[in-house]
Amino acid sequence: MKVRFAPSPTGHLHIGSARTALFNFLFAKHQNGTFILRIEDTDIKRSSFEMAEQIINGLKWLNITWDKGPYYQSENFEKYRKTAFSLLKRKKVYRCFCTPDEIEANKKKNLIWKYDRKCLNLTETEIAKKLEHRIPFILRFFVSNGFTSFNDGIHKKMRVNNSEIEDFVILKSDGTPTYHLSVVVDDNEMCITDVIRGDDHISNTFKQILLLNALNFNVPKYFHLPLILGQDKKKLSKRHGETSVLEFKKMGYLSETLITYLSQLSWLPGDEKRIFSLDELIKRFKFNKLAKNSPVFDYNKLSFLNGLAIKKKDSREIYNILIEDKKFERDFSEFTYEKKISFIELIKSRMKNLNEMKEKAYIYLKGDFKYNKHDLKNFEFHKNIEDPLEKLINELESLEIFNSENIEKVLRICADNNGIKAADLIHPCRFALVSSNISPSIFDLFEFFGKEESIKRIKSFIDYIIKGEII
Repeated sequence: MKVRFAPSPTGHLHIGSARTALFNFLFAKHQNGTFILRIEDTDIKRSSFEMAEQIINGLKWLNITWDKGPYYQSENFEKYRKTAFSLLKRKKVYRCFCTPDEIEANKKKNLIWKYDRKCLNLTETEIAKKLEHRIPFILRFFVSNGFTSFNDGIHKKMRVNNSEIEDFVILKSDGTPTYHLSVVVDDNEMCITDVIRGDDHISNTFKQILLLNALNFNVPKYFHLPLILGQDKKKLSKRHGETSVLEFKKMGYLSETLITYLSQLSWLPGDEKRIFSLDELIKRFKFNKLAKNSPVFDYNKLSFLNGLAIKKKDSREIYNILIEDKKFERDFSEFTYEKKISFIELIKSRMKNLNEMKEKAYIYLKGDFKYNKHDLKNFEFHKNIEDPLEKLINELESLEIFNSENIEKVLRICADNNGIKAADLIHPCRFALVSSNISPSIFDLFEFFGKEESIKRIKSFIDYIIKGEII
């Protein structure tokens, strides 16, 4: 069994294409088949090597590996041209001398229009005369009467009346192939057994089957995946915030998050609230479990899964990802490796993405923050809170073993001695340490910062209070 992922390097690797690549990969590995990467760069004007590299790098980040390739179609123009002219000899295609302007003018006159076969019945003499005058031509495939059908692996029986298909172009006037020709030739040469792609290709499939039959090639099995929609139930696009796969990396998502979520778009590998490894997905993958309905891309669910992935991931692996950002690596070079790992351990269970973790690092490690009224507007302090805080400092200074257990005992005793609740000390301390009302356990925070830094931050907070900024 052989499948291929065949992106066009005219744009980035987006979510829909990434899911197509993933499902091809899972299907091939589940069946012990071959997964081929083919770059369909026959559109010379719009294709670029840089985009091909972006696509390849996106696949590598997702850990979607291929067995063969990447193959570039632009290296095989002569092969496609020979195939096209072999069809011309057998009268399966014909020369069309109509100019693009003529075609466009006819389209404007008729809202529902297909090529009128103006050049189909040109005589040999007429053709020879046009060729003698070097009038450019394209090659069109002659679509005969009848019906074309195939059994789709997801949508089941698909059938169309050939009268709905115009005589489509297979070779352009500059001698380069169209998508239909290059795909058919390469699928045959690579012995592709199963074609997995988006259901926006269904209309292309009918044309390609006609070409396959005309060339006496084997017709592969087709699976057309339902398109991914935005929250408004329209095709996912830039207006929905759709972006390239590598942009998700820049936004702080883990590759395993995106892989898990992509697998859930039309398929449910299992528990929706867990992260799956590629090996687990390979073992579970079944096409007969795919839904026909288009899934909706939900950023909230993606963020939820990313939080799970970060919590599950080893802190050393997270650190290695963080320092891919060279600025981050430089900014925190003064701290020991152990300190940075302990920070990640402390904070990762509350993080939804790695960029958020980077922001927290400046607060937790460098103390790079300021207290301000906006952060504290919904917070009510106990009256004269600076006095209990001063007494807490005295108790903390006397602690010989500065760990979370001893700190909690001291804080609760201090609260009792001042006739207040423990929470009346805990909340101000949290603000004092990290300028937030949300954090890991306050006692774990104290232990992480250590005695000197903890006391320093509480004193700074008391100064802020005394200046009258809060109370």
